[in-house]
Amino acid sequence: MRNFVIAYAVLVALPVAGLLGVLRHGRALTAPISVDGVWRLQADAAQLAKLPCGKSLASAENPAFTISQSGTNFALEFARGLKSVTSGTISGTALQATLSPSGVGSGDAQCSADRRFFLAATVDPDAKPRSLVGTLALSDCPSCMPVELRATREPQPKAKRGH
Repeated sequence: MRNFVIAYAVLVALPVAGLLGVLRHGRALTAPISVDGVWRLQADAAQLAKLPCGKSLASAENPAFTISQSGTNFALEFARGLKSVTSGTISGTALQATLSPSGVGSGDAQCSADRRFFLAATVDPDAKPRSLVGTLALSDCPSCMPVELRATREPQPKAKRGH
């Protein structure tokens, strides 16, 4: 009988107690806002063109970027123009990213691999379609004014339901 009580405690009571503890602590967790998808960029092309590395982005017709999100981290990739290595984080509705553009093929002599753009934006979760408003600033250019930008997320395709 004693072995049965010990086995019951180890195999049933401890896992149930652990599960209850996880559920209690997990109540306060919330998922980060979803920013995954394709976004259409709206910015002043003249201001973008003034920035080093900004000419190719400014000349792109209908500039867009794709965000791939994993939790509070994301990667951002421009569809055309500015090729970059980008990583960012989401905190509440605010997102921040560092873009390291590649000067190869940009046609801009001032565009080098050591340039860093900083994107700071706020997502409006109630807007339909979802939108963000923020600025794009260049790190090592004190005379360069940050460029204000807006972006709207393209509608996600509806998932097909199985039978």
